[in-house]
Amino acid sequence: MADARDGDGRSAAAGWTRWAIAGCGAAVLFAVLAVVVALRDGRPLPGDLGLHDWSVAHRPDAMRTVAVAITDTGTGIVPYLVALAAGALAGAALPGMVWAAPRGGTGWVWRVWGALAALVLLVVVQLVRSGLMSWVGRPRPPMRDWVGHPSGMSFPSGHTTTSAMAALLLIVAALSVLRGAARAVVVTVAAVWAVLVGLTRIYLGVHWPTDVLGGWLLVAAIGCFVGVLSRRRTKQDAQA
Repeated sequence: MADARDGDGRSAAAGWTRWAIAGCGAAVLFAVLAVVVALRDGRPLPGDLGLHDWSVAHRPDAMRTVAVAITDTGTGIVPYLVALAAGALAGAALPGMVWAAPRGGTGWVWRVWGALAALVLLVVVQLVRSGLMSWVGRPRPPMRDWVGHPSGMSFPSGHTTTSAMAALLLIVAALSVLRGAARAVVVTVAAVWAVLVGLTRIYLGVHWPTDVLGGWLLVAAIGCFVGVLSRRRTKQDAQA
């Protein structure tokens, strides 16, 4: 029994270590990218102009319409509904992720707390992203290339960050709760949605490619660190 517990402990520690390493790696890459962008006064980085120019030159009406429809799901009510659904799905099964919830709550109580926790996390990420946008102060690509009417600065991409964070919450919930085909479908759809939203920001000419990369790295860093905290909290609950 002791050996089994020791093995479980080592496995859990290894899991925390992997999450921490991934989070630190993403955070370092994001920090380096943000500093480079800021030091260059927001000018395009190598590779930005090539991808931007290709996107502007390959925008037939049908593709542009599809891209606008996809990109519109990356802001507004859709990401928040996704976050609420993810939190409700995970809430009953993952009490360790809902740190403020009362002990011994019923299933619906955990689901409500899970939904609220996911919503709060998404809002916090939005605030962090907004602060970083103001600090970096990167201008958007030339207005003549835009499809749509974006506002604010460019780095990191707001639509990309918001959709990626909402998708990450749903993926974590699906991996933890669902099984079989249902899990595969939810994870795949969420990941594809987040990637497509980011790519449409480039395609529609409203963000540089490195703005989108920055949004993905920011979410990866936050997600990994939340994973570390959640795993530690789950272990503490199990030992209580």
